[in-house]
Amino acid sequence: MPVSVAESAAGSVQPQAQQLGTVPPVPSRLPHDKVGQLEDRIQQDPRADTDAWLSLIAHYREKGQLDQARKTYERLLEVFPDTASLWYDYAKMEWDLNELNRLEQILSKSLQRSPSVKMWSFYLDYLRRRNPLTNDVNNEKRNVLTQAFEVVLDRVGIDPDAGPLWHDYIDFIKNGPGVVGAPGWQNAQKMDMLRAAYGKACALPQSELVRLWKEYDNFELGINKATGRKFLQEKSPAYMTAKTAKTQLDQIVDILRRDGLPTLQPHFGCEGRKEWDHQVSLWKRWVAWETEDPLVLKDEDFEAYRKRIKFVWQQATCVMRFCPELYFEAAQWCFDQATEQYTQEGDAFLDAGIVANPESVLLALRKVDRIESGLTSSEDDEAAESNGKQLDAPFEKCHKALYDLQAAVIARRERGVAKVREHFANLPPDETNDQVNEEDDDDDSDDHSDKVKKLSREEHLQEQIKNLMSEYEMQIDTLKRTISYLWVCKMQAFRRVLGQGNPKTSRPGFRTIFGTARRRGQLTSDVYIASALIEYHCYKDPSSTRIFERGLKLFPADEVFTLEYIKHLISINDVVNARAVFETTVTKIMGLQNLNELKKKSKCLSLFQYMHGFEGKYGDLAQIHRLEKRMKEMYDGPNDIAQGDMSRLATRGAIPGFDVRTVELVISPVQTRPKASAAASLIAQQPLAQIRREGSTATNSPRVGEIKLGPHGPYLVGASPKRALDDSDTDNTPRKFMRAESPLKGTPTMRIATLSGNLGTPNSIKPSAAATAAAAAAGTIGSGGFMTKTFVPGVGLQTTGGPQGAAPGTGGAQPLPPFVQWALSIIPGARDYHATHFDASKILGLVRDVDLSRASMRQRAP
Repeated sequence: MPVSVAESAAGSVQPQAQQLGTVPPVPSRLPHDKVGQLEDRIQQDPRADTDAWLSLIAHYREKGQLDQARKTYERLLEVFPDTASLWYDYAKMEWDLNELNRLEQILSKSLQRSPSVKMWSFYLDYLRRRNPLTNDVNNEKRNVLTQAFEVVLDRVGIDPDAGPLWHDYIDFIKNGPGVVGAPGWQNAQKMDMLRAAYGKACALPQSELVRLWKEYDNFELGINKATGRKFLQEKSPAYMTAKTAKTQLDQIVDILRRDGLPTLQPHFGCEGRKEWDHQVSLWKRWVAWETEDPLVLKDEDFEAYRKRIKFVWQQATCVMRFCPELYFEAAQWCFDQATEQYTQEGDAFLDAGIVANPESVLLALRKVDRIESGLTSSEDDEAAESNGKQLDAPFEKCHKALYDLQAAVIARRERGVAKVREHFANLPPDETNDQVNEEDDDDDSDDHSDKVKKLSREEHLQEQIKNLMSEYEMQIDTLKRTISYLWVCKMQAFRRVLGQGNPKTSRPGFRTIFGTARRRGQLTSDVYIASALIEYHCYKDPSSTRIFERGLKLFPADEVFTLEYIKHLISINDVVNARAVFETTVTKIMGLQNLNELKKKSKCLSLFQYMHGFEGKYGDLAQIHRLEKRMKEMYDGPNDIAQGDMSRLATRGAIPGFDVRTVELVISPVQTRPKASAAASLIAQQPLAQIRREGSTATNSPRVGEIKLGPHGPYLVGASPKRALDDSDTDNTPRKFMRAESPLKGTPTMRIATLSGNLGTPNSIKPSAAATAAAAAAGTIGSGGFMTKTFVPGVGLQTTGGPQGAAPGTGGAQPLPPFVQWALSIIPGARDYHATHFDASKILGLVRDVDLSRASMRQRAP
């Protein structure tokens, strides 16, 4: 019966207090009651405990209870209706028992559900058994088998493992009547059938591709080499494309698990989750590979292209039965094809996914979207009631599954607690106080030890129960949030289709859904928030405030609900009540006994931040100061969530996307100077060498006795018997700045030649004898002619091109700016140029030998 808003707001039902009834414990089985124990396991976990199913079937078959085995198979196939391995085992049992009629029924049920090569091959074996070709005079049985082969290859011939099927089909044609290459229509027909079969098989990336191509090559060349080469040339591109595609596809299919029983998705972080995710990604990778059209079918045969993709989705949903994501994407792909046939197949994918995963909210909402898109709006009550029933069906199916799952989780929790208590109860008992006292009445330490032992056991029991309860509480809380989310989606859908609703008529609306949700319970505050906001934003109904008031009584310490309530009160300009709700909720949260101090403050933080932002924009200064003082006391401690006075002050008038604390204003261009690179900074810190202008060939070579500032320090040119090193050659091993006595210091001829300037050009700068003696006395020139660390340019040395004390090498040369010097240092030298070099002397010789007079004579000739 519909429930009004007043009843919804003032009802006495409290979702938090409403609990599902506890499930009575399962009675213990006798040790020899194997069937009962297996049935209990199946009842508790039918989709996950596949070992119990298979063990029960094996037990019945071992005992010869075949009818019970058949019933168990039927029950198991209701849980796994698309699993080919189960259908195969069931059919094989009837095959071995020679129950061909039962076998035929099994095949009729299974073949339309499972695109399995193994199952369709078994179907061919069954037909061959029922249609032997030994006495086939009129070829009736052969025609039946031919049609069966065509159907089977049409259904699963594109499977990567369908190679044996194609090979069997070709052998079946070869063994038929007629001789290949002989005259006559029957022989020609057989040749055409073989050629067509080879052509289809060799254009698919299947397991027998290379072998069948070799057979086809021999087949064509054996008939006629000329025409055979023509046919091979026509089929070769398709074969090469298929061969390349097979190499790529094998990298995916070889690591896919395409057989066995489906498993439930392991929880995140638990055992098996990584392998599960990997399998899902492989199926998606296969679909993506087919979508890329490696067989080049999209332009030539678009239907074959779509058929291959649909085949992969069918296999994926059969193997990964409990993966709603794959069902969703398969259905969406079908809908995207925008044809009536594929739209129906998309709906079939959705329906199959909902049957396999009734708890999936994702699939339920997609189904609702499909139904809602097809509804027609009408003011008629009968039409509205019909629309409501259609819309309610997928929601109700999912809600029922979620509530049942919650009851199952609670039952597992109760059984787990009972097992823990039973385990501790069966432990060996401790010594009693009486026994201890009889042994030693005066020994207080033994009595104390016994008490500690008993206390530690009890504490250990309570700790295990607490951990178990905490684990299940997390699962139950997740289920409550999921249930509430689905109720919110249902209210929104009914509001779109049927509006607010009228409790006095049979016309349902979102108010009716809200009332139903409250009666069924297990809700979070999100349902109350959604209902109140729909009332306010869609209908401006004052009942929204009453719903918030009711929710505040049910969720007094829920900071999320309180924050939405405060926002609502502020939106209707009820600031006084907003402040009152804020103060009341903060007081209740800080008074909670089951939370530590840090968690209490964390729950209150969002409320304080919102109210601080509101007061900072629209409140008075006194109210702001009082609130900031409370926030400082609560959150500025060493172990608390740090806020800070600066943060609070900056967020008073905050603008979205702007934080005044991080603003850097440019007061002077000095603040925006670009960073110098590391190389430029290093060069700027070091003394620069003097760059000389090269005006003539006489000054290109260093002059003996000249003091130069090289990149590795100052040195005296010509003072060393070694070959002079170019200053610009900084890429080679650097010159030694200081060294020991020269091994040639005992050569008087070299010393005399150096000091007299005979090793240089006539224009070289030569130090005077007095300057040389002074430098030697000061210790600035070593015995080898190199400058020492105490050398200062321009001190004590007289050059011929400048005044006393001038810096060496400054006769017209000026230092370059640091950045120019750095740029010159990074430009590659001529030695790094490895392309064709021009020989300057040869070019000059060519220009010199050009006879210009002969060229002018040719121009004058008529």
